[in-house]
Amino acid sequence: MPGYRCSVKERMLYSSCKSRLLEQVERDYHIQVVKKLEIDSGDELTEQYLYEEIHPKQHAHKEAFAKPRGPAGKRGNKRLIKGVGENGVNS
Repeated sequence: MPGYRCSVKERMLYSSCKSRLLEQVERDYHIQVVKKLEIDSGDELTEQYLYEEIHPKQHAHKEAFAKPRGPAGKRGNKRLIKGVGENGVNS
């Protein structure tokens, strides 16, 4: 699809025909289209680009989420809450 270099009518025609074309291909050739690509120009469609889209690089090392440290020194001392006794008075 050439992007905004074509008229609105041509873009609407493309948009309305795209799903019908995919349905026809899947039905006639008994294949399932699992990935669709849209590009602005044919220059982007290279063998390397297609290979990377089909076989994405897997990252060998996944970084774990590093929990940030809390604020230093601003919380004060920890407070302990005493339990309430039988007669409702703190013990």
